[in-house]
Order: sequence, then C-alpha cells, then structure tokens
Amino acid sequence: MATIATYEAAVADLLHDPNQQIWSLTQLDRYINESRRQLVMDTGCLRSLQTTYCTQGVEQYTFGTVGGAAISGTQSGYLTGDTVSFSGGGGSGVAASLTVSGGAVTAITFTNYGSGYSSAPTASITTAAGTGAVITAGVINVNTYDIISASVIWGNMKPQMTWKPFSEFSALMRAWTTWQRMPAMWAVYGETGIYIAPQPDQTYALELDTVILPSDLSGSTIDPIPVMMQDPIKWYAAYLAKQNDQSYGEAETFKGQYDLVMKQRIASYTRRVPDIYQGTGASGRV
Repeated sequence: MATIATYEAAVADLLHDPNQQIWSLTQLDRYINESRRQLVMDTGCLRSLQTTYCTQGVEQYTFGTVGGAAISGTQSGYLTGDTVSFSGGGGSGVAASLTVSGGAVTAITFTNYGSGYSSAPTASITTAAGTGAVITAGVINVNTYDIISASVIWGNMKPQMTWKPFSEFSALMRAWTTWQRMPAMWAVYGETGIYIAPQPDQTYALELDTVILPSDLSGSTIDPIPVMMQDPIKWYAAYLAKQNDQSYGEAETFKGQYDLVMKQRIASYTRRVPDIYQGTGASGRV
C-alpha cells in the first residue's frame, strides 16, 4: 500500500539522490502528486460511482455544485418560514428555501448551488415544531475529471442515458426549451460539467460512472490509485524533476519509460471474462 514516503523513496532512487541533496522532499512531493494526476488523466484508473440529484427544469450541472435534493421522511409540524442550512462537503455557498404545506416540507428551491463540494453537504432544518423531514442533497465531486456513463434512477429501474457530443446533443434535444420529462441523454460541456435532456420534470437521482482526480498525498495516507497502476508514477515524477533541472535528455528517457509502463498496465488492467456463457457449448461449462 503506497504512501507519499513510498513514492519519495522510489523517485529519489531513480534520480540517484537518496539523501535529497539535489531535490528536496517538498519538490519530490510536488512532482509525485502531479504525476498521480497525470496517470489518472491518461488511464482513467481512479473510478467512482457517484449518486447525485437533478432539479426540475434544470439542464446544466457543474462539478462541485449541489445539483438538487430529495425530500423524504414521515413529517409533521412544519410551518411556513422554517429554513434550511447546509454544512460540510468541502464547499461553500449553497442556499435554499422551503415550501411547506399541511405541516410537511413539500419542495426545496435552491437560490445558490454553491461551489467546491467534493461530497454532499448535510442539510439541517430550523423549525419550531416540525419533525421527520430528511433532505438529502447531491453533488458531482469537484475533482471529477470525466464521466463515462450516466443513468437515471426511477423507482426500481435504472435506465442508462445516451451520451452524445454536445453539438449533436444540442441539435437533437435543446430545440424545445420548455420540454420536460425523465432525462434520456447527456453530454459533457467543457471540462467542468454536464447537460442532461429533456429537462427533468421532477427530482431524479442520477448515478454517474466517473473518473476522479486524486487529492494530494501527505503523511501516512494510503494512495487510492489501484496498486497495479501505481508503478508508472515514479517514472513521470522523475521526468518532472529532470525537466525542472533542465536535463532534457534524461527527462525524455524517464518520460519514455513512463509511457511504456503505463501502456503495459493498461493492457493488463482488465481481467474480466466478458461473457461466461459465450462459447461454452451445450454443457454451459467454462
């Protein structure tokens, strides 16, 4: 299980600088963390299955913002004027108001979706006598690098939405500006968010298969990058160190080794059998 110290030793060994006489640990840590991000961008090896919420009539969702919220629970006693606040999640700025009817919270309206959230903030209702309402917010992690697939969770179904490039998505699905129903298509827009269409006609939960950029390693934190994908990191970090030293020939050697090892790891990354029944004959045995 790799920590920052594991990588420091490996990179220092490649650079023939085990006592940090040329590169300090601070420099090595910077190169190592940049290398970890580069590996994830090159391979998509750090995956996360995220669940978030969409909001009625909203088509665009930016990474790091609250996308929507679900209301649940057996409720009583809530009054007009009760308020909701949010805490945690690593971001700031989210704000919303509540609609109350018959003693229950029936809707939540966001006035600011916030920014910088890596996880969903916790919602707290300020009320004199209300009980039972649970508000669950959803975000797309601000560190999301890419989205591979997206599904809508609807009752006991989870239909996968169709992906299209944004220009085609826009031509097919955005001509009707007020069309609302369960979303069926999505597109990445720029590098920081997605569009969905048709616009949601209610709150839906979305399940997103995503690639997440890793946070910087420090102390004794274990690297979440899969073990079999960690070996290329030292080579790219050494490349960065030599680039900084303006030793460009040696830098390219390390970069070439990174490319080689990275591609080898990609080639062996998936060992799953695509279809256990394929080619088995009448016996069904493999």
